[in-house]
Amino acid sequence: MKDRKENINQEEVESEEKIEVSEKSDKNSESEKESQENLLDQINTLKDALLRKTAESENLRKRLEKEKDDAVKYANKNFARDLLAVLDNFERINGSIDSVKDKIDADPNLKAYFDGIAICEKELLSTFQKYGISRIEVSAGNPFNHELHQAMCEVENDQQPAGTVVKVFQTGYKYHDRLLRPVMVSVSKKK
Repeated sequence: MKDRKENINQEEVESEEKIEVSEKSDKNSESEKESQENLLDQINTLKDALLRKTAESENLRKRLEKEKDDAVKYANKNFARDLLAVLDNFERINGSIDSVKDKIDADPNLKAYFDGIAICEKELLSTFQKYGISRIEVSAGNPFNHELHQAMCEVENDQQPAGTVVKVFQTGYKYHDRLLRPVMVSVSKKK
């Protein structure tokens, strides 16, 4: 009987141990599920952060590459702007030739001098074209364009609609697709 009591006690102990193990196992499995869910949430958060950082670095790389390309493309902008003054002087010289054309034709040395000036101007224009500097074509009667023209004055004029170019004072130029110098114009206005 004693063996039997011991046997029953032992079975009860084993049964209680199984229940405890089972309860621990249930708690562990719930704990593991929560832990796995937390880990999955952390993984998803890290994946999202990684994707955002990757996209951000790609955008930064593209922006820096474009800025570098623009810096190279427009590196000579100030130099080109300064050379416009030289071209303006050539144009002034060639514009004043008409008033003394008879004297130039009579003197071969003077004619050679002015021919040399015309060749220099032509060469400068050719070099400008080679490096992407182009003249902005505008004449009287064209509509005023605030992106390309600079109004120096307004002139009352009933013959042209308001906002049209009356006279061009100075030629404008573009450097590739950017404005290098606006065209200086007078603009019509109604009386």
